Amino acid sequence: MCGFVGWLDKAPADRSILERMTTTLVHRGPDAAGYHLDGPIALGHRRLAVIDLAASQQPMHSACGRYSLAYNGELYNFKTLRAELQAKGAQFRTNGDTEVLLQSLITWGDDALPRLEGMFAFAFWDKQNQSLLLARDPLGIKPLNIYQDGQRILFASELKAILAHPGVSRDIDLDALQLYLECQYIPAPFTIFKQIRKLQPGRALRVQNGQTHEWTYWNPNYEPKWTASEAELTDQLEAELKRSVSSMLVADVPLGAFVSGGIDSSLIAALMKDAGQTQPKIFNLGFVGNTSHSEHEYAARVAQHIGADHHPLMVQPGDVISAFDQWVDIYDEPFGDQAALPTMLLSRLTRQHVTVALSGEGADEVFAGYSNYAKRLKEAKLAARLGHPLSPLLLIYPLLPATLRKDRLIKAAARPLARRYLTIPNHFDRELHKGILNPALTSKTSVPLEMLAEEAYVNCQATGYLDKLLTIDQKLWLPDDLLTKVDRATMAYSLEARVPYLDHKLVEFAARLPANMKLHGRDTKYLLKKVAERYLPHDIVYRGKQGFVMPLHEWLAGGLSASLSDMLGAGGLGGRNIFRSGFLDKLQREQATPKRPHGGRLWTLMVLELWFRRYAPDFRL
Repeated sequence: MCGFVGWLDKAPADRSILERMTTTLVHRGPDAAGYHLDGPIALGHRRLAVIDLAASQQPMHSACGRYSLAYNGELYNFKTLRAELQAKGAQFRTNGDTEVLLQSLITWGDDALPRLEGMFAFAFWDKQNQSLLLARDPLGIKPLNIYQDGQRILFASELKAILAHPGVSRDIDLDALQLYLECQYIPAPFTIFKQIRKLQPGRALRVQNGQTHEWTYWNPNYEPKWTASEAELTDQLEAELKRSVSSMLVADVPLGAFVSGGIDSSLIAALMKDAGQTQPKIFNLGFVGNTSHSEHEYAARVAQHIGADHHPLMVQPGDVISAFDQWVDIYDEPFGDQAALPTMLLSRLTRQHVTVALSGEGADEVFAGYSNYAKRLKEAKLAARLGHPLSPLLLIYPLLPATLRKDRLIKAAARPLARRYLTIPNHFDRELHKGILNPALTSKTSVPLEMLAEEAYVNCQATGYLDKLLTIDQKLWLPDDLLTKVDRATMAYSLEARVPYLDHKLVEFAARLPANMKLHGRDTKYLLKKVAERYLPHDIVYRGKQGFVMPLHEWLAGGLSASLSDMLGAGGLGGRNIFRSGFLDKLQREQATPKRPHGGRLWTLMVLELWFRRYAPDFRL
């Protein structure tokens, strides 16, 4: 696992700039640094050695010197690809996956992309054709940010590396700011900076002769649906999961797993044991005090059941406060997922024992794990009736108070089907923005979250509504919240996270499952639970879903109260003219009453102010 930076620029290359940009990513790769400058191209790389520890240095070049590669990720099928390439006459100097990727791109060109199984982002340079290829893995597990103007294109694993270049503007993108307030993260292709964007999952971009071409190289097929029996599908899913987990145990360094005590991560740990890890190391956290949010006891039960080596971490408010400053250095742009901070702390503990950790992210978005999906399907028929072309609701909707317009059912009925489902979460509903935000912000923005959700809905090849909902979450919430959280938190401590549920072959298999094999009445992740029954206690498999969240209400009223007042006051976010006068004070007053908790919203705002203080202290609307 690594981090890389680079540019394609008409101006002469400056090695000192490349070194400065690359150094910002030392946490992603503490084991080695590499640089390549040749005419218009510059590549910088930081390496975390996981496979082929002594060799596979980057940037890597072909023997003939024509091709160069900077790469972040792991190819789990690199041995299979290597054998295919050797059969075609390719010769290898190393034993790692980097050279396999390099030779794959040389041999198959763009057709190599669908062959790659793993997580990756890379920059591939063809000196002879003066062609730069940038690509990101199908599910967006690994990040890739791009800046482009008339003279140059810059690219990097993290925003901080691009910002280290003196020619990059730090102008704030107001659309991105409003999207952040809506959903606590900034969805691709946006970043908080107007001139930098994220390359979206499953996409590639080529720059050649001054022209840029971008395309989607992967989307799952949802049809035709599998017609096998439930028992046969359970066997097939188990085989796919075992294949995925086994492929991700390939490493020349110690491995472990994050285990919350829920079904997703617990099943991964059990399958690690089944694949030959005699005593898997598992890591989890709990919250100190009398709180219902802590899951550490369930994780301990899983550890006992499968015979794992359990390493718990107990978190208290002081840990949160002390880690606040590090938050913005790790996440680069506003990122309000409250689970990010405990994930950072957990990653720090885990790195003391292993270099690679398997994680359960993605199961909910692939196998329909949220109760929200059942609610949406139930409401769909009623929303269709209320939203009939002859319904008076369509006429009166704009006249309703904002608090009614944001009602989930009413809002869904008033919108086209493709815009009814956004994603999760939704902190400051767009319907409320005119009443709570400064008109100086709302008058300058034009990209609501529903527009991005609609794009995912329309491009999805499925016919069933559930598959459409899953696709929206796979395109927005999954890569830009959950996977961003895990990538930055783990990489901050030079820890590689692998996500078996997002093996794209497994995702393709799951896409073709009938809807009732995912959501069976009110039973979420139906078929996945049938597999889990074979490895885990019944009460672990079927206990209620519990999110990986902090007890914010208690903490904001206690250890974090002073920080809350400081960050939202006149000397903080309250003085930046983003919100209408009095709104932030109102939120804080209501938070003090049990009936109107705003923990998630207030946390999102605190993180935003923290980011402003670090990157844009003088920002005012």
